[in-house]
Amino acid sequence: IQRDKCFCINFLPISYYDKLADTINCNDIEDDEFKVGNFTLSKAKTIHAPVIQEAFINMECTLKDIQDLSGAGITAMIIGQVQHVSVDSGESNQSAIATVKIEKYD
Repeated sequence: IQRDKCFCINFLPISYYDKLADTINCNDIEDDEFKVGNFTLSKAKTIHAPVIQEAFINMECTLKDIQDLSGAGITAMIIGQVQHVSVDSGESNQSAIATVKIEKYD
C-alpha cells in the first residue's frame, strides 16, 4: 500500500473464510497471499492493485494517509479514497438492500 499508493478491499462470501484464514497463517514475506488462498485475480479499473474475482464487492482505493496507532509501528490505520466500486448483484436491473451480519468469531 505504501509503495503503490493504492489498494483494493475485497468482500468475499463466508464460504471463503477458511481460505482467508490461510492467508493470515501463511503470511511470511516470501508468501503470495493470493496463491495461498487460491484466489483468482483480475485487473482493477482505476488502480494498479489487483481485485479478487471471487469477491461480491470490490472497492478500489487510493491511499490518503497512514497513521501509526501504536506509536511503535505495530498497528496502523490506513485511510483511502474509493475510486471505483464493483458489485456482483446477481440478476441485472435488480435493486437490493444489504446488511452486515457477523457470521463467525475467532
